[in-house]
Amino acid sequence: MPLVVAVLGFAATGFGAVVGARAVKFGAEKSAEAVRRQVQDQGTVEHGHWLRQQRFNTYESFLEAWDECLRITQAYADADNSDSTGLENLRLAADRMAERARRIAILGPPEVTYAAESLTETMQEDVKVAVRFTEVAQAAIAEVDGRPIPTEEASEATEEYLCRSRQVAELVATHRSQGRDLGELDGHPLLRAAMESIERYRHASREAREALSANLERISSAASEAFSMGDVLIRNKQARELSRERFTSAAREALSKASTPDLQSDR
Repeated sequence: MPLVVAVLGFAATGFGAVVGARAVKFGAEKSAEAVRRQVQDQGTVEHGHWLRQQRFNTYESFLEAWDECLRITQAYADADNSDSTGLENLRLAADRMAERARRIAILGPPEVTYAAESLTETMQEDVKVAVRFTEVAQAAIAEVDGRPIPTEEASEATEEYLCRSRQVAELVATHRSQGRDLGELDGHPLLRAAMESIERYRHASREAREALSANLERISSAASEAFSMGDVLIRNKQARELSRERFTSAAREALSKASTPDLQSDR
């Protein structure tokens, strides 16, 4: 009996030691898990703060580039000229918009990225249209300037023709008042001069009409293309107004999210 008691006591002691060791290990594991989760949660929170700050800075810089494009566009329109410097400044500002839109595409979320890309695309298209408009206008002006209407020649030929016509009329009236045969006027120097003035008048008038017609056609063609480009600009302006609202709304929503899981899931 004493032996049995001793064995049971030894077994109980050993079992208790094993249970105690396992309890200590389990407690240590739970503690380590709690520490790991705390570190992970802290990292998650810090990453969330970092991501929101990165997004805020990038969104803000994108809107700065966008506002710069608007200022340049307005200044260019107010100047009412085709200064290539203004167009180059606008192109550079639009390129900055595109560069910052690419950074937004990295930081997300998709809704903000889409709106930023839409704004950028319409602005870059406006730059292309403005460049094309300048090219069309300059080409039309150069072509018209290179084909001047010979108004002075036409005016001189017209005056000479009218003068000769009056002289011939006076000559005929004189012959009739004298009762002379008009056939006697055949070969008269004044008639020859009148015929030559008529020919010069016809030639000068034809050249003036042809030059005027060609210039009007060229200007009409340039104006037609300009109207088409104007339609594109109006359409882009309307699209940008919607994209700006969409961008602002999506950006506010993205920045207002409080947890990193949400921030990660919207990318």
